[in-house]
Amino acid sequence: MVDFIKRVCIALALATFIGLLFISTTTSFAETKETVPEELFEALIWPTVGEITDTYGTRWGKHFGIDIAAPEGTVVVTIADGTVSRSYYSDTYGNVVFVNHPNGLETVYAHLHERLVEEGQALLEGEKVGTVGTTGRSSGNHLHFEVHNGEWNIEKTDSIDPFLVLSKEPEYMFASLGRDSPYGQDWKQREIVSVMSPSQLEERDKSTESIHNLVEITVSDGDTLWSLSQKFGVTVDELMEWNDLSNDVITVDEVIVVSLPEQVHVIQAGETLTSIAGTYGVSAANLMEQNDLHTDVILPGQTIIIN
Repeated sequence: MVDFIKRVCIALALATFIGLLFISTTTSFAETKETVPEELFEALIWPTVGEITDTYGTRWGKHFGIDIAAPEGTVVVTIADGTVSRSYYSDTYGNVVFVNHPNGLETVYAHLHERLVEEGQALLEGEKVGTVGTTGRSSGNHLHFEVHNGEWNIEKTDSIDPFLVLSKEPEYMFASLGRDSPYGQDWKQREIVSVMSPSQLEERDKSTESIHNLVEITVSDGDTLWSLSQKFGVTVDELMEWNDLSNDVITVDEVIVVSLPEQVHVIQAGETLTSIAGTYGVSAANLMEQNDLHTDVILPGQTIIIN
């Protein structure tokens, strides 16, 4: 109950922060809301988490997006389904990705540390497009994010204030508050309220339901079905059934399938691979191998298999 109350308070704090942010842009909303289809108004997820350091229309009207400061390497995601129209390095934008969306918008993700998508690639809402950086004409790590009601052009005549389409609801934030401050903390240490939008949560649940626990084992010298059954906690008959074997003879370098007992763990705020490994009596290295993880960075809401 205490944890629930804490999360509610954090969510309310985030909502208040976003609410205050939007109060400052009320005039912009009033002037340009009619340029955005009603179904898109304040309806889309945010591309990353960080501190808003510049807004639309500043710099004598020459700033055509918003700037979100965040540590280098913070994940940047697409705010809606779409197709990558450009992915390249620009002298001004640095590493930049453009995404065309079926809803008529085109979004721009600039100054990225690295680009993770290629031109022509289809994306779903919330998929990674890159990470926060300071490439191109930039004075610090941040995401420069633009929204265009139509295709981007060099004059940026169809640009709109991103606040018009970004939701004020905490659950639509890609990631949320840290323990002591909504922003400014190292993103890996944050206590996350929500890292997924509703549609992402639905997709995660579907993928969890479809997880299978079949693994392939290459037979080594000295292995027998009996020794393998003891090693993996299954029976010889099960091994024969899973591999359609008519007898218990196996050969070196033969690949056999083993169905392992498994658990699916949903990562909670504050957990690390080391702490999870300790809970289940396995090693962090084993968890990384079992889940094909290339780093030990994990986020709340992510699911991992425990064998």
